[in-house]
Amino acid sequence: MLVDLSDLDEATLDGVIREFKTGWEQKKVQARVEQKQLGVLNSKDHRGVDGLGQLKAQVTPESYHYWGQRLGYECWSNEQFIKEYGRDNPSASVICKPAKPKYGYTKKYSKTFNL
Repeated sequence: MLVDLSDLDEATLDGVIREFKTGWEQKKVQARVEQKQLGVLNSKDHRGVDGLGQLKAQVTPESYHYWGQRLGYECWSNEQFIKEYGRDNPSASVICKPAKPKYGYTKKYSKTFNL
């Protein structure tokens, strides 16, 4: 299918050509869709793992590298940046509850035999 682009102004035509070459807008839209899908998963309760700590956020690889290339990858070690990222991207935030301590013996299963 051929499309006639001759009636577009020069700025729009340059934008269309740039998008065909790089695909940045398509990648941005795809990253937003993936982050929303991850937000559905993150809305469920998660549990902390002993020795590893609490999960605070899940970040898509596209978002991780976008901000890493833009600000430098050390931004992911900055607590203020992570707080702002969570505020600006609520779908990345995770509800994580610490695991409840277990005390005493709990019976996992039992069998009854009729003789």
